[in-house]
Amino acid sequence: MTPFSQFNLFSLAGGLALFLYGMQQGEINIRRIGGSQLRNIIGIITRHRIFAFSAGLLVTLLTQSSSATTVILVGLVNARVMMLGQSLGMILGSDLGTTLTVQLFAFKFYQIAPLLIAVGLFSSLHRKSPSVANTGRLLFATGLIFYGMHLMADAVGPLRSYPPFERVLHASLVNPWYGLLAGTIITAVIQSSAATLTIVIALVQSASTTPLSVTELFPIIMGANLGTCITAFLSTFGSGISGTRVAWSHFFFKLFGIALFFPLLPVINFLSPLLPGEPALRIAMLHTVFNVCIGIVFLPLLHPFERFIERMIRSRPKQSEAFQTEYLSDAVITLPVLALAQAVKEIGRMGDKISAMVRGSIDLIHSYSSVNKELLVRADNEVDFLHEQLVSFLTRMSRQELDADSAAHAYQLIMITTDLEHIGDSVSKSVVKLAEKIDASPLPLSEEGKEEIIGFYRQTTADLIEVLAAFTMNNTDLALTVFNRKQERDAHYDQLFGHHMDRLFNRKPESLQTTSIHIDLLEEIRRIDHFVFRVSAHILKIHNAE
Repeated sequence: MTPFSQFNLFSLAGGLALFLYGMQQGEINIRRIGGSQLRNIIGIITRHRIFAFSAGLLVTLLTQSSSATTVILVGLVNARVMMLGQSLGMILGSDLGTTLTVQLFAFKFYQIAPLLIAVGLFSSLHRKSPSVANTGRLLFATGLIFYGMHLMADAVGPLRSYPPFERVLHASLVNPWYGLLAGTIITAVIQSSAATLTIVIALVQSASTTPLSVTELFPIIMGANLGTCITAFLSTFGSGISGTRVAWSHFFFKLFGIALFFPLLPVINFLSPLLPGEPALRIAMLHTVFNVCIGIVFLPLLHPFERFIERMIRSRPKQSEAFQTEYLSDAVITLPVLALAQAVKEIGRMGDKISAMVRGSIDLIHSYSSVNKELLVRADNEVDFLHEQLVSFLTRMSRQELDADSAAHAYQLIMITTDLEHIGDSVSKSVVKLAEKIDASPLPLSEEGKEEIIGFYRQTTADLIEVLAAFTMNNTDLALTVFNRKQERDAHYDQLFGHHMDRLFNRKPESLQTTSIHIDLLEEIRRIDHFVFRVSAHILKIHNAE
């Protein structure tokens, strides 16, 4: 056998690089191809655990990586697009789906990898059809995956004659715990169980004089399944407790599977002669059987398993003073359709806080309270925080390759959140100060004038609530109804301004002393309504609506 050389090392590194790059590109392209359908897929997943299992299997067949699928799930659960219980079935499906890669390699599927690369590359250059170009990129990535596996397999064959490696391999075969540890560490480093098993298959095929027993390699196979969980854990840094639970679920599925199979090693060794095919196919089959058994055991137990994870991985106490977003997660930024949907939810949450501020400021005008004033100021600080986070999130998302509709939607959301933030500023910085002036004034507002202001403000509040409902429900008819009230509100403002002038001419003392407060309040309420109408115009995609 040819000794292991520096060239083999370079081939191994190059093959691993092509393999990992192909998986990365596959994940990116499946996000691009399927991103627009993800909401429909998630809706199907919620119906039954079998549907979730099938969805996880399908996505992993396309990405060729259970780690990629699990990372996507971490992001979706963390962004509250789906719940932990819905993701568990997909995790089990993804674990089975990833075995297809090893099965195909064992059947020498890598022989058509150059064809996939060529067809994929030329298809990706098709500019008239984005769907053809995206499919071509996916084929190109798949070709790179299997060509990289082929390079790795060719490179590791001579390792059998390398003395240090022989000693490590011998220790792993003699002691199954060493084999389990070796498979876990190797896979954790290269972050792919398929790559690890490719190396194992190549070692078995290169063993001409001292053949390796497939069952002796089974602990390494189980270790590879455990080591692949590291990728999901790495993706949870900076994420919430929900995403972290997804990663731990993946880990515990594998750990319990190992606990189930490890005591059965003598039985597996006894039955190994009954396994059909050559050693490469047997390894791929054991890998598949391991994950099929995990699915059979856990699919009926997903609800109690979910409760187990929730008890094991408890929520961290939140900092009471820190403002937080609930729906924004960088993990979905590469899925523009979902990112935009999550931004809509966060803007709806921001809108609820602003409508509460407006209602609170009406109460402040009616009866001033320093405590309520501080609550309004703090609420505006949170609104400012949400606005900043939303604009930053949407801007980062816009750096992706967006189609025209997604780009326009992102711009629309930025404009809407900005106008809503202006309403919050009007309440906390203007209306609150005017309420303070009313409280400090030696003469109160005239009862008639105060009732007119509060009535006008309540109309504005109703407009705001309706436009927020139109936004969250994407109801253009309701948005148009609000938008068409603009002239009516302007006429009402002119009417109320005229009433105040009449009271001035009649020399009412209250009106004389508080005229600037009265007029400023009317102007500020009108300004709030102006931003409400602007939001309705953005929903209707009416530009330059003043």
